[in-house]
Amino acid sequence: MEVKTKRILIGCVTVAIIILMIVYVDFQTILLNLQRISIWGIFLFSVVYTLAFIFRAFKLKLVFNGINLEPNYSIIYGAIGTGWAINELTPAKLGDFVKMEYIRQKEHNFPLSKCLCAVLVDRFIDLIILFSITCFTLLYIYLSSATYITQLNLHFFIIIGAVILFIGVLGLILLFFKTDWILSITDRISPKLKNLLEKFIVRFVEGLKDIRKDKRSIILILLYNIPTWLFESLTLVIIFYLIGFQMNIFIIMLAQIVTFFTKTIPITPGGWGVSEIVGALLLSVFYPAIPYNEILSVFILDHILRLVYVFIYGGISTIAVNFRFKEIDTENFKNSNSL
Repeated sequence: MEVKTKRILIGCVTVAIIILMIVYVDFQTILLNLQRISIWGIFLFSVVYTLAFIFRAFKLKLVFNGINLEPNYSIIYGAIGTGWAINELTPAKLGDFVKMEYIRQKEHNFPLSKCLCAVLVDRFIDLIILFSITCFTLLYIYLSSATYITQLNLHFFIIIGAVILFIGVLGLILLFFKTDWILSITDRISPKLKNLLEKFIVRFVEGLKDIRKDKRSIILILLYNIPTWLFESLTLVIIFYLIGFQMNIFIIMLAQIVTFFTKTIPITPGGWGVSEIVGALLLSVFYPAIPYNEILSVFILDHILRLVYVFIYGGISTIAVNFRFKEIDTENFKNSNSL
């Protein structure tokens, strides 16, 4: 299938999913929820979401510092805005590539390979932190007297999920610090899997070598990740509580983190349809007495508010520094995407 045909097909499927969701939920329900939030709720949402991006920019700047580059913070902040806006329009995380090109265009002495290393290392550490937060959230729900209204005995599945995620965290940490050892073990299990893993690692192994030497930067990056994802998750908590759903905060945050995982899968632009449905299904497991369409309406509203925010943020970032999309080397992207 040609790339153009594939993109048109993905776009049509995404639009169809969004229309079906809104019809199922009823657009009036989304408008009613928006009225319940009020202008002050939207303002609070924007402040908390802005804090998440402020910490995210500091984190990426520290990653660049760890590979011996000193980017300007405002350039990093603008690059993230433009990248996130593009990610809402494309299913393949093209925003990460745009973010890298944005930094390279404004920091002319930064080599393309180094920018790619920094962006990939940042994403890799994000994955470790998200796995860790999800694991500890599941453990907290398991150990605490979390308030939810399902009659199902979920504790077995919660602890199994926590154990699986903990193993995943250990695997990612070992891959980060003991790359050669992991590759040698993988080669014994499956040479083909080892080759695939090596192709991925080669894209940011140089960055890993530099940043692993700077233990202080690693610690700071991990510390900045905590408030980043805390504020990112709190936006959904704010919307649920302002609308009137008194659910357990940690369960809402868990559902929000799960939606982030689904957005990394290149199915629809910005994860539209997939992320909302999966997040709403997770909350429905804990709160089956609440109609599914009401929970889904909140996730749709959350995504709409995020979409408006990142488009404004990304638009200002792009115009303010005169970022030129035409200068992006698509051939370099195709080469990097082939690995």
